[in-house]
Amino acid sequence: MASARALDTKNRRRISVAEITEEATVGSVKKAMNRHLHYQMVKDRHVSTNRDYYYALAHSVKDQMITRWFRTQQHYYQTDPKVARLFSLLLFPAGF
Repeated sequence: MASARALDTKNRRRISVAEITEEATVGSVKKAMNRHLHYQMVKDRHVSTNRDYYYALAHSVKDQMITRWFRTQQHYYQTDPKVARLFSLLLFPAGF
C-alpha cells in the first residue's frame, strides 16, 4: 500500500496550467471579456449594459488571479520551498 506522502507527491505532479497564458495583454483581456459576456452572461454587445460589461471584466480579472494562484502553487510544489516563521515574544502573554 502506498504511503500518504507518495500519493501526495503523485497528486502534486498532476497540477498543470501549461495551457493558460502567462501575460495579460489588452487583446487577451478583451477576448476574455467577450467570452464571459457571451457564454456566461449570454448577452451580446447590442443588449449589454454597463453593468454587464463590469461583471464580464470582473470575471476576467478573477480568471487571471486564479491562473496566477495556480502558477504560484505549481511553483511551490515543484521547488518545495522551506518557510521560516518567526514569532515575536511581544505577541505572547506576559505569563510565559
